[in-house]
Amino acid sequence: MPKIRINLLGYNHRQIIGKAISSVLEQSYRDFEFFYMDNASSDGSLKYVKANFPDVKIIANEKNLGYAGGHNLFFLQSKSELVMVLNPDVILDKNFLENALKGFDDPQVAAVTGKMLQPGLNILDGTGIEVSRSRRAKERGQNEEDKGQYDDKPDVFGVSGTAAIYRREALEKVRMPRPVATKGSFEYFDEDFFAYFEDFDLSWRLRHAGYKCWYVPSAILYHSRAAGSSQGGYKKILSFISHHKKLPLKVKRWNWKNHLFCIVKNDFGLEFWKDLPFIFVREAAMFIFILIFETRTLGVLPEFFKDFFKMIRKRQYIKSKLSTQHFLITHY
Repeated sequence: MPKIRINLLGYNHRQIIGKAISSVLEQSYRDFEFFYMDNASSDGSLKYVKANFPDVKIIANEKNLGYAGGHNLFFLQSKSELVMVLNPDVILDKNFLENALKGFDDPQVAAVTGKMLQPGLNILDGTGIEVSRSRRAKERGQNEEDKGQYDDKPDVFGVSGTAAIYRREALEKVRMPRPVATKGSFEYFDEDFFAYFEDFDLSWRLRHAGYKCWYVPSAILYHSRAAGSSQGGYKKILSFISHHKKLPLKVKRWNWKNHLFCIVKNDFGLEFWKDLPFIFVREAAMFIFILIFETRTLGVLPEFFKDFFKMIRKRQYIKSKLSTQHFLITHY
């Protein structure tokens, strides 16, 4: 059994998938097993991978299971000590695995992320997930010039699902029972999210269980992000509006709904009540922004209300079964 199994999940990424696959196959660390999972692509991605990378193991889904459902299926089929999820728009440095795995020397580390750089630039795409008192979750350092400013700050709130490595033992401790008995009785990423914020949610559960999430700056990868923080964030409102208008409608809906579900599921204890004014102000401002500039995003509300009480049940499970300690969110 290899030490780590890697799953690259693709959906209509024929034009970029080759570089991502090649970067995995060229890793200096060799004790891994590599899978390409295709989420029912219609652009010939599966045929392309089969023809050009015959040594890559393939999992072909009959329908698009989303980010969460696809990787959950992979987790359920993997028994290795470590598992890695990978996006198709990533290129790994050849020493990525060799360096990233050093983060697991500490048995309390459940998840590891590396330094994400924008391709061809010395600009950070992220160094792990940080979260503010208002519960805004974002990639730490995104769009900043890399000056090593985070290299001595390895402890992060969470890891981005762009390229994340998880300790299987920890995943098994924070898995959630599925609401309905389907193939596999548990889920790791929340499949009700489908895509976006499921990595934040999983990181939050890992931290509830007393684990650490770790940033390894020597583990370099390059990422072309489709959706992320705008330059200057809320402080530059025109840039913020312009940035959001460029995002696909489904992304804006997933972002808003899933962010709220992360709070509903995971936010409790003294820190929640202390920070509630900050949370309320941000959520109110975001709702007003959507009402004025992104009215179509409100189309996700029926789905939100349909799943709300399901999230309450998940919250109860997390509080009773997974939460072993409370930590200060404002540390991150």
